[in-house]
Amino acid sequence: MKRAPDPPRRWTWPHYRFGQWLVPKIMRIRGGWQVEGHEQVPAEGGAVIAANHLSHLDPPMVGAALRRRTYYFAKSELFANPLFALLIRKCYAFPVKRGTADTTALKHAIAILKADELLTMFPEGTRSPDGELGEFDLGAALAASRAGVPIVPCAISGTEVVLPPGAKFMRRGSVAVSFGRPVDTLQYGPKPRKGELRKITERVESQIRAMKDKQRSLATGERTIEEHVEAEN
Repeated sequence: MKRAPDPPRRWTWPHYRFGQWLVPKIMRIRGGWQVEGHEQVPAEGGAVIAANHLSHLDPPMVGAALRRRTYYFAKSELFANPLFALLIRKCYAFPVKRGTADTTALKHAIAILKADELLTMFPEGTRSPDGELGEFDLGAALAASRAGVPIVPCAISGTEVVLPPGAKFMRRGSVAVSFGRPVDTLQYGPKPRKGELRKITERVESQIRAMKDKQRSLATGERTIEEHVEAEN
């Protein structure tokens, strides 16, 4: 029998808060940790965090970069092992069947957002094989618009170096997480058409691409932070 997702609760698991404290400390020791754009994430109320996807490390890195807790979509295959399923459920993940119209997962996502929670989604659907952005699906725009909440673009870099596909152990490397300006999903009403969902998604993708370019140039020393600020203004 399929287990229903856990409902949102007011309290947060202590181990989750401990992880938010511990992950940045580990990353600073093992190569570097940089977070930019905290002020872009709403201090309260629901919002979708839409991030690019490079590594299995991406969910905990986004969670550690946020000052609030976040729920996660996770592919249903990850819940096949009961022990691992218990672990990720305690980190606020719930299953979604990829490649299908999983209405159960969508309804739960909307309920989470309407309960004033954050929900992290990876619109590419799978990890990028080469570090470049893949095609974004419309799931984040759909869930956010139905719940009446914004989408906060999130760019991640470095996780594919620290834990590449197939690797069993973490390697040294620097991770950067950036949050962009929230994208309003209500400009087309509560039930936007497919073309309008695509426009919302393209705005999110554009910000993520720009933030990743900035992360890349800062990491390679092509431009300084001051030069980026000047260019953005």
